[in-house]
Amino acid sequence: MEELEKLRKEIDKLDKMIAELISKRQGLSNKILEAKGGKFTYDPVRERKVMEKIFSYDIDSKLAERIWRQMIAFNLSKQKKLKIGFLGDDKFSIAAYDCYFGPYFVNRDYKNVTKLMEGISNKIIDVAIIEKSQLALTKINSKIKIVSEFPLNENFYKKKYLILK
Repeated sequence: MEELEKLRKEIDKLDKMIAELISKRQGLSNKILEAKGGKFTYDPVRERKVMEKIFSYDIDSKLAERIWRQMIAFNLSKQKKLKIGFLGDDKFSIAAYDCYFGPYFVNRDYKNVTKLMEGISNKIIDVAIIEKSQLALTKINSKIKIVSEFPLNENFYKKKYLILK
């Protein structure tokens, strides 16, 4: 029991250090927002580079992506409340949306892929998340671009998701 308490105290110390580092990271993110001068930039290429750098550290990539995606999404939400579409009748798409974007944005659920594509084409939504195999069955407008995928290294419930803009 003494060993257990000792280990828990070590975890408590680490938790405090992690919280302090996250706070410091948030402070730097706020300074970046100021440096952007109000200009909104959603940059999935930069996000991917950040994630790849994190993956190179000694941390499980699935855990790391979940943690960093939330921090990135939170920071992005401070710049603009994106309107994000997803397929509302697919529980895995809802879960992927939540893991990628978190609870920080305006979301809109669509009943089918065609309506989701219309939503992004007609600028009703800014971004969409869709399971890769569902998109493969759909003809998409040439204006719609695949800007990212989730997760980067593994599958999420045995699936890959695409972020469209």
